[in-house]
Amino acid sequence: MPELPSSRRPFIPPAPRHRSARWIVPLLALVVAGVLLRAYVPTTLAAYRLRREAARLERQVQTLRRENAQLREEIRRLHTPVYIERLAREQLGLVKPGEIPVILLRPTPSPKPAP
Repeated sequence: MPELPSSRRPFIPPAPRHRSARWIVPLLALVVAGVLLRAYVPTTLAAYRLRREAARLERQVQTLRRENAQLREEIRRLHTPVYIERLAREQLGLVKPGEIPVILLRPTPSPKPAP
């Protein structure tokens, strides 16, 4: 067959593409994203929970240290005679020999008459 001039060549349609070829790249990207999420999300959640637990435990340690300091101060005061006497008077109602205990009573309010 003789060669036709370039302006007279007949139109030859391109070979049909397979439809599945268009979806390979997005599908592959979706699979890679899924694998990355599967690996990254649980690790991130675990790290977040551990940081939160560490912060809670740190607050608890600080609270216990404050309570410990208060108890140490209470122990120090319990070794002083003045503090022991004060507790004996206030909490136990004790008096020294020769003292006269005075008990103050508050008057009970009388009920209001009904109108």
